[in-house]
Amino acid sequence: MTARAIEDYLVGRISPGERLEDLLRFPRYFEIETVNACNARCPMCTIEDWNRHAPTMKDDLFAKIADEIGEHRATVRKVSLYRDGEPLLDKKLAPRIALMKDKGVRQVEISTNASLLDEKRGRAILEAGLDSVLLSIDSLNKQVYESIRRGLVFEEVLENARAFIALRDRLRPSTRIWVRMVRQHGNADEWPSFERFWRDQLAATDRVSFHNYHNWGGQLPGFTPIASTHEPHLPCIALWSLMAIFADGKVSLCNVDYNGKYPSGDLTGHSIAECWQSEVMQARRALHADGRKAEMDICADCNVWDAPSDRDDLARLSAALSS
Repeated sequence: MTARAIEDYLVGRISPGERLEDLLRFPRYFEIETVNACNARCPMCTIEDWNRHAPTMKDDLFAKIADEIGEHRATVRKVSLYRDGEPLLDKKLAPRIALMKDKGVRQVEISTNASLLDEKRGRAILEAGLDSVLLSIDSLNKQVYESIRRGLVFEEVLENARAFIALRDRLRPSTRIWVRMVRQHGNADEWPSFERFWRDQLAATDRVSFHNYHNWGGQLPGFTPIASTHEPHLPCIALWSLMAIFADGKVSLCNVDYNGKYPSGDLTGHSIAECWQSEVMQARRALHADGRKAEMDICADCNVWDAPSDRDDLARLSAALSS
């Protein structure tokens, strides 16, 4: 794979019109874990294997992160205030959304299982200026849903989701809602009816989609793929675009490195830019660019980006390589 083909592929997926060297200055995307907890126990999650013990991010650390992101607001595309848990468990979520918006961040997002999304919380996050909300709802069948989202009650989640859509329509129509199914063996045949149901509930600017469940970089026990995994030699876009930050300020390799197996910095003592431009991150990017990402075990057969849209990217890369 030529250096030019790699650059075209990465820039084309992450930020068309920029250069690869631009992407190396500062992340374009962030996933910030403000609370390290969840109220569900889903089989496609790794929560039972978490070994981190910093439940809620401290205010001064969050403020430091927000300040630096604000300094780079012209190039930062999105800040997601969640990682692997349930962000609505953070009682300070709304003011943290507001702080990111005060810093000039263009897109602030959360992803929630909607079990805690009552009117009070919904109103708070909307009034804080939240730009988009991803509702993870994996089935319209109570038995199937509760076998996936273990610990949650289907009727409560469905009511919360529909009430939040109505609340958004009244309070802040500009906030986009994305309803997503994690497609897996138990619900794979539901997608057409799922899409029709939610499309009828949402505005034209909203989105309904599915994402195939993934293997967490080979760390999910008993994983059986729902779809074929894409080419293992492709460099991962996360290393050039995304910074994942834990509640204690530790930075991991990417958004599947849920226990920080490949530590990439600590924001309690360093800046985002220092961690992003560090020698260790550059070395890891070089492994991916050289087709040697399998030297990091969680990268060897990771299929986190194994989504339908990726097929177009693969076709584009193949064409570039053969030209």
